[in-house]
Amino acid sequence: MILYHLSNGLYLLSYAVRDILWLRLITVIAGATALASMFVKPEPPPVAIAWNLVFLCINLVRIHILIRERRPIPLSADEQHLAKLVFPMLRPRELVRLLRVGAIADHTAEAALVRRGTTLDRLLLVVRGTARVELANKPGVEIGDGAFVGELCFLTGKPAAADVIAATTMRVVEWPTAALRKFLDDEPDLRATMQQVLGRDLAAKLRR
Repeated sequence: MILYHLSNGLYLLSYAVRDILWLRLITVIAGATALASMFVKPEPPPVAIAWNLVFLCINLVRIHILIRERRPIPLSADEQHLAKLVFPMLRPRELVRLLRVGAIADHTAEAALVRRGTTLDRLLLVVRGTARVELANKPGVEIGDGAFVGELCFLTGKPAAADVIAATTMRVVEWPTAALRKFLDDEPDLRATMQQVLGRDLAAKLRR
């Protein structure tokens, strides 16, 4: 009876834990305690034991995955630069997963990144370098490290409203729009982060 109450107390404690790893760890301990309480009985219930073993196995697998995902991984110089400048809220593994949906591309000075009136099939993020945003009948605006290119097209699906020309040699991340949308649809937390940084970038450009 003591083991039974202890098990339920641990389950109750797990509901108060916010971190998913700790929740699963406490749940495993509670499940193991519940199993022990069943074997104390003269006739242990085989069906209940079987189901508890299934739940234990599922939680142990998920704990292994969570621990593996939280292990620190080395970041390249470009990844560290973006982590500090654009994505400080992401864990290194999350950042790497997001960046690997796209690819790093280098552009020479005066290369056209975007042409006004075209419908873009990619979203760009400046890693290093400077570009000129040239609007019709308006002075050009320079953007640099950490700025997005084509974010309005990505958010609205409308054609580009400006030319974007490389002012220096540039290194950018290029995400294919379809692949990035699919990835973010499957990752709601990363989608919220991306919407946040895109909104912040767009607001900064509008202020300028």
